[in-house]
Amino acid sequence: MAHQVMLVAMLLGIGAGALSQGARISVDPHTTRSIRGISELNRTKYFGLCDHGRDFDVRCRDDARYEYLVRENGITFGRKLGLITGPDRWGKAVREDAERPGYADLEFLAERLAANGHDDPSGRFRADMGGRLDVAAHGHHGGFPEWMGKWQTPEVLKDEKAREREWVPENLDAAAELAAAIMRHDFNDFDRPVFYEPVNEPHWSYWDEEPFQQWHLKIMNAVHAETPEVRVGGPCFSVPYFYGREYKNFDGLKGFIDGTKCAMDFYSFHVYDYLREDDGDFGGQITSGLPLESVLDLVTNHTVNEYGKEVSLVFSEHGGYGAGELVGSLANEHFPGDGFDWEMRKRTIDDFNRVSSVLANTLVFMDHPHVVAKAVPFILLEAMGWDPEYYAVLYAPRDFTDKTDWVPTQKIMFYRFLRDLKGRRVKGFCPDPDLQMRAFVDGSALQVVVNNLWTEGDAFSIDAPEPARVTLRRIGRRDDFTPYLVEEESASLDDIAIAGREAVLVRAEYDEPLEARQTVDEIPCYGDRIATAAADGEAAVSVSVPDADRLDYAVLRVGVSRPEGSDYRVDIALNGTRVETVVENCAPRIETEKLGYASCKIIDVPVELVEAENTVAVSFPDGKPGSVGAVVIRAGVRE
Repeated sequence: MAHQVMLVAMLLGIGAGALSQGARISVDPHTTRSIRGISELNRTKYFGLCDHGRDFDVRCRDDARYEYLVRENGITFGRKLGLITGPDRWGKAVREDAERPGYADLEFLAERLAANGHDDPSGRFRADMGGRLDVAAHGHHGGFPEWMGKWQTPEVLKDEKAREREWVPENLDAAAELAAAIMRHDFNDFDRPVFYEPVNEPHWSYWDEEPFQQWHLKIMNAVHAETPEVRVGGPCFSVPYFYGREYKNFDGLKGFIDGTKCAMDFYSFHVYDYLREDDGDFGGQITSGLPLESVLDLVTNHTVNEYGKEVSLVFSEHGGYGAGELVGSLANEHFPGDGFDWEMRKRTIDDFNRVSSVLANTLVFMDHPHVVAKAVPFILLEAMGWDPEYYAVLYAPRDFTDKTDWVPTQKIMFYRFLRDLKGRRVKGFCPDPDLQMRAFVDGSALQVVVNNLWTEGDAFSIDAPEPARVTLRRIGRRDDFTPYLVEEESASLDDIAIAGREAVLVRAEYDEPLEARQTVDEIPCYGDRIATAAADGEAAVSVSVPDADRLDYAVLRVGVSRPEGSDYRVDIALNGTRVETVVENCAPRIETEKLGYASCKIIDVPVELVEAENTVAVSFPDGKPGSVGAVVIRAGVRE
């Protein structure tokens, strides 16, 4: 096995690193795994470009590029920034109604927007998008007209930059009416947003304030009256660190949910890894992977406990960025140079960081299909119109000036890596917490995605029926931190090498279709409390599992948050029986000074241990403080 790992490492120009004995991943392609009844992978949820999609077949400037992006790589669309943008935008379509001071002239608005109109999509584009775009739109700061009044918090008024750009309209009814009218008149049934957030990344001081919360509720009701198919939510937070400070950081989102009585169509926040230099590599605040698993459980556990329902979640941006100085120093160390071509090569280091974070996030979102309604990677087509040198794009103009020569970046690797992933989710489990694993069957092909969250090399084998052919698709980084995407054949599903921070898509092809012989519906069962401090060294949470007598399998999920410098070990007992809890090797990478250590312990537990009423006891061997975020038993119920 070590010989194979070293051979792959030499071929790719990467370091093999320290090797484990290898995880044995179990996959049953004949057992469909649904989650709350959802088994089919909905690609439009996860593989969108950060683009509004309108007229894309024209805007992409090249028919071959359209074919490559949309048809070959399966790209859809996901995010529009700007709905209400003030009277100087919109071709002066928004003006105050002379007969209704403080309100927009809706007749004038409808006339001007109709005159400004846009062409209906081509038949090809409409068909490729399944008849309608699936886009989340969010508004600019200060986008509503000033004559609707400004309400600002004392904290915003003290901040010169925020004071000039951030306010909530005082006339909430007028603002809601305007939002609904624009949603009706500026779109057709093809490009009208499916999701709408009134403002993008609002100032933190608004979250708990009643005017801000009522603004969202009034807009939702007004939009429903005009365009019932549009879902409205928020608050579109800029950060996902709800695990921080032993879950005290959840108070902001929790306050917004409670202030809106959990009545919004969805709740939303952005998910980013904010990268910083860490001993010559990229560390920083890492949310992708295990911390994000705990966050999604936490939010949903709260709404189930307090309001009796799982709410929809929308992520209109997600990714990873930062550590620009380290990117530059690594490029100068490994391939010094200058000029445009060197700059683009240097940027591939950042390309990998973003793609790796997007991939890790997406794999989490894919395992929460019952609550995640939309998740949009922050990757744009291009940014020539406002910043030709912007970093988060698929294409940059040569020398950042030449619009006739568009140079591709390596951010396309995310879409290419997962371009043909589809089908029904199937039963499987990976015992190694450093390896994210998702498995799907499409006809006669089993596809297993494995993503290594650790910076060192590893290996895995897949326990599944012997296939006729096996191919591997790898995405990772070389020793010089630049990315690669390669495909190769494999002799079997055994002893597959995986480098540090690498992802592997294993495609096992069979001579006959992999028919579903049974279905197991995975039902999340939530604990009776969240953010439970380990008083006297232990936190105990009760979990009801209504179908405990019909289980095919059970997975225990325990979110934990601890101050920096605490031991990563966690002791967990289910109904008095201690269950094995493995410490992830990536633990140091997801620990930071300000927010501490946060993770999600995901454990395959014997069904014999699960009862109708369960007690999960969590303790920390070092005796230091710690809290348990959400405790969830995912009960695989035989249908």
